[in-house]
Amino acid sequence: MKHRILISLSIIALCLPLSNFAQDTEVQTPYLRTQDFEIALGEWNGTLTYVDYSSGQPYTMPADLKVGKGNSSRTFSLNYSYPNEPQANSKGKLKISKNGLLLNGNKLISKVINDDGILEVVTSHMGKDNKKRATIRNIYELGTSLLIIRKEVKFIDSDEWFKRNEYSFTRAPEGN
Repeated sequence: MKHRILISLSIIALCLPLSNFAQDTEVQTPYLRTQDFEIALGEWNGTLTYVDYSSGQPYTMPADLKVGKGNSSRTFSLNYSYPNEPQANSKGKLKISKNGLLLNGNKLISKVINDDGILEVVTSHMGKDNKKRATIRNIYELGTSLLIIRKEVKFIDSDEWFKRNEYSFTRAPEGN
């Protein structure tokens, strides 16, 4: 009987470190869910800051955003309005792939919640910016009263990222 107990304890002792090692080294692939973006539903006020292509200088203008449910369960509608430039009003969307690994067709790079409870989602894709091949990174920061949508660009012949544009919103007061 003592012998069986010792063998059992030895087996358990050998397996515990291996199971802990397996858990510690396991890499979890981030994926998106519609619940991640539901916090953004509603109306937002803020600004759009972008780098002008011709001057290379930043320009900031007022911007508002209304986020609603889209045509499918994995889509959110984005209605941008610009109080000082209504001719520039535009629409967009956030569409999550079925497997949650793409947002608007762009590869999900990371999904983390920071210490302030803000969800940060980063996607990346190859494209063109100012007619030059580039890696384009989209960063979404979502919280109960904060919404930031930022586009960063790194040209193929460069190691430097720069901010092409950034929407920075706070939740609009009720009844706005």
